[in-house]
Amino acid sequence: MNQSGKFERKQSSPGKIALMGAVATALGLFNMFGYSEAPSQAVALLQYVLLGAGLLALAGGLIMMASAKS
Repeated sequence: MNQSGKFERKQSSPGKIALMGAVATALGLFNMFGYSEAPSQAVALLQYVLLGAGLLALAGGLIMMASAKS
């Protein structure tokens, strides 16, 4: 909170975003291929959505890092 009583938004660093995306992607792939039983359709859909979000965060972080260097 600043002196005027408003909250300031901190920008996340692209490296942290890319790292979190990579970790989320790795965990998602481990969960998808680590089990011998097939999950229910709802759980499988959630796993695919979260894997896509992790890949999107990884790609976004890498793009932000590349655009900050140029």
